[in-house]
Amino acid sequence: MFLEVFDNALVRFGITGTLISIFGTADLLARRHGAEPLRAGVHRPRWIGPLIFVSVLAFYLTIEPQGGRWLGGWGNVAGIALALIAATIRWRTRAGADRVRQPEVATRMLLYAAMPMAVGVASGALTLTLPAIAVSAWWCRREDRLLVEAHGDTWRERIAATEHWVPRVW
Repeated sequence: MFLEVFDNALVRFGITGTLISIFGTADLLARRHGAEPLRAGVHRPRWIGPLIFVSVLAFYLTIEPQGGRWLGGWGNVAGIALALIAATIRWRTRAGADRVRQPEVATRMLLYAAMPMAVGVASGALTLTLPAIAVSAWWCRREDRLLVEAHGDTWRERIAATEHWVPRVW
């Protein structure tokens, strides 16, 4: 059956690279064609880039020895579908979302949760997903603080009317 393809390490590496490229393209286009004006002045700290690089590298080092079919391959298919959904949502929320303040962070976290599933690497949750959630939570709080300082009541009202990533949750 076609699900056996996930046993091949080169296929798993190809899937990972392809999903990262698809999401990266959606993210780049979304930033160029609809960034939220109030948030434009807040830039991420330089140390986040190297941290992401190290996290992704650690994840890549687990793909060959630990990856494979997950839940008979259907878990891998679900991971691929989630990553594609993340890219689609990222594009669709390029100008922001009514009930979510940081849709780009939420979609990136969905991608980082989907990647270990897509290649069948459970430890990817430790090397990729967990660091992404921790840094994203820190980033969202920092961004809100900076935007309240810059925009005052306008951003406070936005905080009161929205959630960080998931409507009615957080």
